[in-house]
Amino acid sequence: MAGSEVHSRSFRVVDSRSPAVTRAVAILEELGRARRPVALTDLARSLDLAKSTVANICTALEAGHMIRRVDGRWALGYKVVELGQEFLAGTDLVAEFRRAAAVLPVAARETVLLAVLDGVEVVYLARHEGTQPIRLASDIGRRMPAVVTALGKAMLASLPVAEMEARLAGLGELPVLTPRSHRTVEDLRHDLDATRRRGYAVDDEQNTEGVTCAAVALPGRPGTPTAVSATMLTVRASAGLSESVVADLTALAGQLSRLTDV
Repeated sequence: MAGSEVHSRSFRVVDSRSPAVTRAVAILEELGRARRPVALTDLARSLDLAKSTVANICTALEAGHMIRRVDGRWALGYKVVELGQEFLAGTDLVAEFRRAAAVLPVAARETVLLAVLDGVEVVYLARHEGTQPIRLASDIGRRMPAVVTALGKAMLASLPVAEMEARLAGLGELPVLTPRSHRTVEDLRHDLDATRRRGYAVDDEQNTEGVTCAAVALPGRPGTPTAVSATMLTVRASAGLSESVVADLTALAGQLSRLTDV
């Protein structure tokens, strides 16, 4: 699977109308995925590009403070953080989420997340901390496989069936994070069918043992699938609490769906 991803990236670079820009974006994405400084040789190999090409682009990105050198290796620069924060600060959806999540009758006490769907990955946009002692790997900007998150399943189920199937067709081996994670696409498909029927998705310890999540997709956003979720310790997720949390998420999703930007 990794090999096919590399081939796909390099193919897009070659066919791009602005190959230098496309290559620069590919370098930034690769450094973001690595989450650590990467040597020039490794960066060139992973992107299937010449070392000289990567070196020239890295030097230009360094001049723009988009990347930096760390012990002779390359890592994302602080300018990337600034741009991300500026994007979020100027996004009505994120601002409204933060305001509205804080006053939810029940779910405000939980960890509430806002995310979008990119391919078959969830990208976290905003987080309301709540008051419960739960901390998941949900840093803003982080990506997670959609198939092991309530957010991802809610958004996949909200897609037209043909588009959902097209995205599922690109899946290889499903990520197995816990004993409850789906092992087959067919099992996942049954879960998505159930999600569509009831109007919300459930992650019952498929991502993290001991943690249950519920998520609701924002209606009317087929171009940019978006969803909100709440995270609870499984031992607290009684039927009554879960029902109240889902009601809050449904109201929040409806409120946010009236905004048009992302």
